[in-house]
Amino acid sequence: MTRPPSETRKPWRLPAWRLVAFCAFVALALVALLARLVEVQLVDGARYRAAAQANQVRLIPVAAPRGVILDRHGTIIARSRPAFVVAVIPSEVTDAGREIAMLAGILGVDARPLWYRLLHHRGLSYADFDAVVAAEPYGPVILATDLPVATVAKLSEVLTDLPGVDLEVQPMRDYPHGAAASHLVGYVGAITQEEYQRLKYEGYSPNDVVGKDGLEYSYDRYLRGTPGGERVVVDATGAVVPNAKLAAKAAVPGDTLVTSIDWRLQQIAEEALAAGIRSFAHDRRLSGAVVAEDPWTGGIMALASYPNYNPNDFAANRWKRIAYYLSDPSQPLFDRAIAAATPTGSTFKMVTGSAALTERVVSVDQVVDDTGGWNCGGYYAQDIAAGGLGDTTFVPALAASSDGYFYRLSWWLGNARLRRYALAFGLDAKTGIDLPGENEGNWPTNAWELRAFGVPMEPSEVCFLGIGQGAMQATPLQMVNVASAVINGGTLYRPQVVREIRSPQGSAIVRFAPRVIRRVPVTAAALAAVRAGMARVTDPGGTAYGLAIAGLPFSGKTGTVETQNGTGPNTTWFVAWAPTALPKVALAVFVDRSGGYGATVAAPIARDILVRYFNKKS
Repeated sequence: MTRPPSETRKPWRLPAWRLVAFCAFVALALVALLARLVEVQLVDGARYRAAAQANQVRLIPVAAPRGVILDRHGTIIARSRPAFVVAVIPSEVTDAGREIAMLAGILGVDARPLWYRLLHHRGLSYADFDAVVAAEPYGPVILATDLPVATVAKLSEVLTDLPGVDLEVQPMRDYPHGAAASHLVGYVGAITQEEYQRLKYEGYSPNDVVGKDGLEYSYDRYLRGTPGGERVVVDATGAVVPNAKLAAKAAVPGDTLVTSIDWRLQQIAEEALAAGIRSFAHDRRLSGAVVAEDPWTGGIMALASYPNYNPNDFAANRWKRIAYYLSDPSQPLFDRAIAAATPTGSTFKMVTGSAALTERVVSVDQVVDDTGGWNCGGYYAQDIAAGGLGDTTFVPALAASSDGYFYRLSWWLGNARLRRYALAFGLDAKTGIDLPGENEGNWPTNAWELRAFGVPMEPSEVCFLGIGQGAMQATPLQMVNVASAVINGGTLYRPQVVREIRSPQGSAIVRFAPRVIRRVPVTAAALAAVRAGMARVTDPGGTAYGLAIAGLPFSGKTGTVETQNGTGPNTTWFVAWAPTALPKVALAVFVDRSGGYGATVAAPIARDILVRYFNKKS
């Protein structure tokens, strides 16, 4: 049957607009693809090519030479020197047991320390050598440092039999003066895992050597430089391609630190402190410190702590010596110059005296009957000198360090006012010196004594605080800073060791100008009276009578501190400056539990330093 014309199906035809749209889409896709291809190949080709190559290149790092540390005259205090080291690239080692045994024989050591260093790299603990390979395939893991020439020659002959073992020349930290200024300069060591996690965002690598203490720590980011090393090519599995050689990356040395230290004074202070302590030590192990400061800028001229240590032992990983330093009960790593906080004895009378004169509780020429003691709110505080000075005035009382006179001034001041001046002179607060580990000391309050002893503060305590006894504590650094403020008219400077940082090419990067903490609110007349009293310390009646230096008038204040409620050996202090008329240096000398008195222990050490520094006859 024939369908009606209306039911005849029309043939399908592609709509023209769809064809045009499809062609346009294809054309646009081709254009986009071509544009992207041009961008990748021509515009950004170099970048992608470099990235691809970087995926194949690994850097086996070599530490950069750390920056030099100089004194104010250019004397080298710390530097880097070339040294032979044995390093292992774990991924290239074929037989770890055999190679470590061979190394131990050549180095003349037991294999166990070598295994320990290999399995405890960067402070981590690996179960076995395979774990080291997985975690640190390219290392390097340094097994021995500072090899002697004879050992280097033996090792060079067998290196081809020790795949993965490398003999390298690397910079090694060197302290040419040994233990001198060790607490000032500090020491370096391999970065630990904890340090790496904290510093990795600042560009540190897992194999870096970092500063651990002193200036090495405080200025590590300037001193460390930029590591270089050998560049190797690796395949898709991460294995080193043996025949592919790339140029080594040069290391960039660290910046130079120029300090305010006068190295001649530093050496004199170290020697005088050690000799003085040894002369009083007898069968006891004593400790002490010396700090010398420029009173007009706050620049530290010398800083010595005894006993000290040799930072070269840390740089060379001499584990026996390091273990000794860590276990020695005399704590040679403890920097007593900035961290030993104790009562200061009568050296604190610089503060009490200037406060009393400023507050007008006494005048310079006011005659006071010094009977040798004072009733401090029901407690009669007695001077060691029975009978006191009799009728006296401020200057001779300070020169003679009369406790009876200063008990009276302290009581008249009261706890609140004495505390205000103690804090204004910088006690109970860190000075902000550019060294780690500073102690802020202590100035007791009622709340503090309730926490520490469970009893409130007694009003009578002010008498003992005013003569540097009781629960007050200060460091040698704080006391030399007090002396500097007395000298310069009341400006309390922030002590500074580094005065300038220079690039390896010698241009200045940073200069540190003197920084003022505050102006101490004492009158010029009060400070002048304190200076006058301390200028008479070596006169008849002064506590350091007999210690005068011919041709060098100097000022000073002795301090003697009772320990164990008077049953232990005294701690001794001496604060001084010279010359008296226009001081060039301020000193604080501290000897812990030495016995004797400030005039017989600490003062002779200070005198020896001044005699030698100013080239006078002893």
